[in-house]
Amino acid sequence: MKNSKKNFLPPISKLFLLRFLSKIDKNGDHVMHTKVSVILPIYNQEKYLAKALTSLQNQTLKEAEFICVNDGSKDNSLTILNDYAAKDSRVKIINQKNQGAGCARNNGLKAAKGEYIAFLDPDDWFEPDALETLYNKSKRQNCDMVVFNFNKVGENGNILGRYNLHNRLQRFYDIKEDENFNWRDIKPRILGGMHPASWNKFYKHELIKKHRLHFANCSLAEDNVFVFGASLNAGKIGYSDKCLYNYLIRQNSAIRSKSDKNFCLFRSIDCVKKLINNLGLAEELKNEFDGYILRFVSYHIKQIVSVSKFKQICQKKLSPLQNQMLNERYNANSKLMPIIEALLAKKIKTEFQKFI
Repeated sequence: MKNSKKNFLPPISKLFLLRFLSKIDKNGDHVMHTKVSVILPIYNQEKYLAKALTSLQNQTLKEAEFICVNDGSKDNSLTILNDYAAKDSRVKIINQKNQGAGCARNNGLKAAKGEYIAFLDPDDWFEPDALETLYNKSKRQNCDMVVFNFNKVGENGNILGRYNLHNRLQRFYDIKEDENFNWRDIKPRILGGMHPASWNKFYKHELIKKHRLHFANCSLAEDNVFVFGASLNAGKIGYSDKCLYNYLIRQNSAIRSKSDKNFCLFRSIDCVKKLINNLGLAEELKNEFDGYILRFVSYHIKQIVSVSKFKQICQKKLSPLQNQMLNERYNANSKLMPIIEALLAKKIKTEFQKFI
C-alpha cells in the first residue's frame, strides 16, 4: 500500500507536471515560451521611441520579447525604456557604449531567446497583427525567412507609398503568397532586390545561429551583409503581401544625411564581397555583385556634399584596396559612367574625372 501511495499520479499526469515545473523560473513565476524576439537598436530616439514600443505592446501575438539595445543615448531614450520595462516584463534593456546600430543588433541577437527574430528601428512601428501573421506563416510553410511589404510614411503621418516586393520581382520571378522560393529563383536581384534592410524580413533563429549571421561594424548599410547572408543560406523563403511595417521617412535620418558616414559604403561592400567568397559563390554571382555595386554606390553618390570633399575623404580614409575598387568601378570605360553623368552636374563631373 505504501508504494502505491507514492505513485498516486498516473504517468501522463507526471509528464504534465514535469513540463509545467520546467517552465517555472527561480522566483516561482511561469516562464512564457518566447515565439519571437524583436530587436531594436536605439540611439537618441526620444521623439519616436514610445510609438515603436507601443506598437510592440499592442501585438496580437503575446509570446514575444522586445530587446532594446540602448546604444549610448544622450537624450531621454533610456528613461522611456525604463518606464516601459517597469510595466511590461517583455521589454528587456541592454546598455552599451555608442558603437552603432550594427553592433547593437549583434548584441541583441546574443541575448535573444525566441524561435524567430524580427527587427524594428525605433522611429518605425509594426502593424498590430504583424508578428502573429509572420509567425503563423513561418510555421505553416516551414520558412527559414519571410519577406513582407511595408508602408513609407511621412512625418505628418501620411502614407507616401508602399513597397511591394511582388511588383519589384515579377520581371524575374512570380512570387506567390502560398509558395516558398529561394535565392536561385530570384538570382538576378538576390543582392538587394528584396530591399537590403533587415526590418522587412522575419528570420528563423536557427538559421542565424547555424550560419553565424551578423551585422557589419560600420555606420552605413550595416545590415546588407546580414540580409544577404540570410537570403543566400535560407532554403525556404516565404512572402507576405501584407504591409506589416511602417517605415518613417525622415529628412535627417542616417541614410538620408549628407555626411562623411556615406563613405562607409566601401566597408559594407567589402563585407558583402567576403560573404560571397566564403560561400564559394564569387564566380556564380559575379554579375549580380557588379549590379549591386552599381546601384549601391550610385545611390550614395547623390548623398555626397561635393566631389572635392569626396576626393579628400577617399585619400584620407579609404584603404588601398578600396581605392583600387573605386578606380576599377569608375574608369572611363565603366558601365557606371552614364549613371554618374546623369547624377552629377557638369562642374562636379569635371572635378570627379580629374580625380579618377
